[in-house]
Amino acid sequence: MLNRHIIKILMVNVQDSDRKAKALSHHLLQLTNDYDGCLWLLKAGDSYLRVFKNEMALCCYRKALEDLLLQRGREADELFTETAVKYSKVSTARRDTTEVLSILREAMERARTWEDKCSQSLLEMHMAKNEWLRGQYDDALRRFNKGWNMAKNLNNPRLLRSATSFNTFFFYWQGLFKDAVNCYEESVPGVDKFPHGGFPILAAQVAAYCYSQIGQETQGLGMMDAIRKQCLEMGNRYLAATAGSGMAAVMIDLRRVDDALALLEQSIADASKEQNDWVWIRGNLMRAFIYFLKENYDSSLRYLKDFLHDSRRVHVVLRSYTYFLELCWAMETGKLPPQPGVSLENEIQSMIESQNVFMKGVAYRYKAMLQIRNGMSPQSIIASLNLSLKHLDRTGQKKAIGQTQAELARQYLAVGKEELARKTAQTACDILGAINQILIPEDLRPLIKQPSSSRELLEEILKLGRDVVTIRDDKELIQQILTTANRLTGAERAAIFLHDQNLKNKHAKLRGSKNLTSEQITHPSFHSSMELINTVMADGKGKIVAKPTDNLKGWPEDIIRSRICVPMTLRNKVVGVLYHDNQLLSSAFKESDLDLLAYFAAQAAFAIDNSRAYQEIKRLNQKLTQEKLYYEEQQVNRLHFDEIVGNSLPMIQVLSQVEQVAATSSTVLILGETGVGKELVARAIHKTSTRHDKPFIRVLCSALPESLLPSELFGHEKGAFTGAIGRRVGRFELADGGTLFLDEIGELSFDMQVSLLRVLQTREFERIGGTETIRSDFRLVAATNRDLEEEVRRGKFRMDLFHRLNVFPIKVPPLRERKEDIGPLANHFLKIHASKSGEPVVQLRTSDLTKLLQYDWPGNVRELENIIERGILLGNGKDFRVPTLGLGQPPANRDMGNHTLRDNERRHILWALEQTGWRVRGNGGAAELLDINPSTLAFRMKKLDIHRPAAIIRSWRFSGAGK
Repeated sequence: MLNRHIIKILMVNVQDSDRKAKALSHHLLQLTNDYDGCLWLLKAGDSYLRVFKNEMALCCYRKALEDLLLQRGREADELFTETAVKYSKVSTARRDTTEVLSILREAMERARTWEDKCSQSLLEMHMAKNEWLRGQYDDALRRFNKGWNMAKNLNNPRLLRSATSFNTFFFYWQGLFKDAVNCYEESVPGVDKFPHGGFPILAAQVAAYCYSQIGQETQGLGMMDAIRKQCLEMGNRYLAATAGSGMAAVMIDLRRVDDALALLEQSIADASKEQNDWVWIRGNLMRAFIYFLKENYDSSLRYLKDFLHDSRRVHVVLRSYTYFLELCWAMETGKLPPQPGVSLENEIQSMIESQNVFMKGVAYRYKAMLQIRNGMSPQSIIASLNLSLKHLDRTGQKKAIGQTQAELARQYLAVGKEELARKTAQTACDILGAINQILIPEDLRPLIKQPSSSRELLEEILKLGRDVVTIRDDKELIQQILTTANRLTGAERAAIFLHDQNLKNKHAKLRGSKNLTSEQITHPSFHSSMELINTVMADGKGKIVAKPTDNLKGWPEDIIRSRICVPMTLRNKVVGVLYHDNQLLSSAFKESDLDLLAYFAAQAAFAIDNSRAYQEIKRLNQKLTQEKLYYEEQQVNRLHFDEIVGNSLPMIQVLSQVEQVAATSSTVLILGETGVGKELVARAIHKTSTRHDKPFIRVLCSALPESLLPSELFGHEKGAFTGAIGRRVGRFELADGGTLFLDEIGELSFDMQVSLLRVLQTREFERIGGTETIRSDFRLVAATNRDLEEEVRRGKFRMDLFHRLNVFPIKVPPLRERKEDIGPLANHFLKIHASKSGEPVVQLRTSDLTKLLQYDWPGNVRELENIIERGILLGNGKDFRVPTLGLGQPPANRDMGNHTLRDNERRHILWALEQTGWRVRGNGGAAELLDINPSTLAFRMKKLDIHRPAAIIRSWRFSGAGK
């Protein structure tokens, strides 16, 4: 067997030096290959992954997969599938994709053997990813669509989260940048939170790159920079290198080549140490292009050769970058020498036939450029350029659209369409100039007017003003405001701060953010920004703060260079601020931006207020609907009387306690036997309290299965579990402002006792499957027929919960201890059930009352009501007589003499069944009360001919009396 001690040492020491970890890994990989060993290999790999030693994690996963190939059976197959998925996640561009696909296919066969649909869905998407990396786009899309549809049909929340991440990737891989951003934004929270785990972080990085491609370069840069810094803080240099190379790619598009090269060299150095082949391979292509732009053609060619060699080595197609086509064009025009196996015409055709819409659009532009070079007709060239625009418009990639528009303007000039050429050139230069003025072609400048950023900003503000009235979702609204403002101001980070309604001071509270987390808000480096925010909120005047960067060189330090903050006003009152900053530029914001941004902020304040009002109305309507549904559900169990009937001294004492505690908000614990009217006492407390106009919510703890009770109490979100087709408001939330009555609280499991204690301590909870913390101001009243102190001593009830409940105990006496109440109660029930059945109301005769007084009433008030109702049903209304009391036996007599042992045993069992409501098994059942095995009790009942009488069953169905 595997030496587990060695593995545990390994897992503890993975954070030590690499030398120690590698030595222990070597020992680990020599150990035996049984199932248990594979399981520990998987755990060791996970431990390496948590401290970002990815290559060692891959070794552990690979060894486990090799050993599991020799094993069969459900456990081995499930472990193989789990390991294969993890291997696929970590192996991207590290291992030959054909090898990874082979492992995934084996895992798929094993998952199909056991009809494991969740694993099949996940494996389909992982196979799709690797097929795409190999350039097999049709197979990749077919597999992804199959896996995505399976995930939606299974409605598994965890699987759907993974599928959404894959969906972001596949939109990106198809060049559908707008769709990738939309997919990502649907899943992000209002306040930015950086994900944990490699795959979600990669998805966020992909989304950030897509932002930069649709004209939101600073938004994408800020997002990637935040992810890069977060990864460095976590010690994950592997993903930090990936984020850094993505930032460098955006800077190349912005033509900030020196900054791009500095950051790229740093990222490639980290990638080399962490064996991140993806960054290394893509980095060489980017270096080749950067040096080409710097006209250092020797260095450009050297890195291009390295790129071609490495991409072939891992069987990954990484040519879907415009840099490669531009370098191929340089070979075509003679600026670079041709390379073996590389042909611009072949690359263009390959891209046109691919499933990447973006590269297809770029390829059609290069096809047009080749057509111009080969002297083809202007009509065919314009047709190619129009095809380019058709595809690029789907992607939203601004720069490529501008470049195609520029080529199209030249062709319109060539055919004499001067006005159309001017219009097209203006569109092209507006797009390219917004990115960097250097991108505007010199030959088109005479045709254009300078773009007006103020006009564009005003148009965006007016558009937002038209759109906000239709936005109802608060989260969607916040994200749209921040995204639009970021795009218009050229900011990297943005946040909305509102007045904290719960604080007397005027400090700001973070309401939503982009590329800015709540942790960063509290960091010392953000203190100056918070001072700016609080100042603007206090005096209501917008401000710009800039930090000079004359002495800064190379890649920017971790410092905020530009800030702009404007007040959000509503009805002439400052309700919050809109904050933006830029860590790359010291002159990102101009004084002229303040007025327009302040107007934008006022529109945003109105939109947020409008959304809040709508959400509050929606919440109240939903709560009213849930309360109505609750009361409809409870109608069948509603008590027949509004006041407690009884003049005995014990009941007067109970009523005195009710009056004493009702005016407070103290927790009440009602004690008493089954059927004494505990719920009636709870309702009396509610009706005489200050909460009488709020809901009284009852939960019968023993009536719900253990699996459903959390959903009933806490509520759940849509998709929280199978069958959760919509949001459900829980009883805790329904009782807000009113009274929550937990009946039979002694039946709660230990786990539910812990959950209940936590809610009682804080009055806060979350719906199942939700993240929003909900606060409910309810008054708790609990009831039980158990001796909770004895249950605590026996270890069946938590002591801390008992003390929390036992603040004000009220003991309701059994009916046998207050027999003077039997007459009034019997006449009360006579009136109720006689009117219900249509019979005339009659009074009890003295002989009937005597019978009732002689009976011991083990079922208490509930049994009395059942007896009266039965007498009405069996009689004719005029000649009411008390039916046989008990279960066909004489009234109970504690003197057991003159009876056989069989009689006494029968009586004792009947007594126990009455006490427990004829429940034989489980907590509070007769078997537990008699301290015998339930099977033994069932055998004795059969032998003594004890059966639940049909009359009793029928009367229970009609009865509405509670405890």
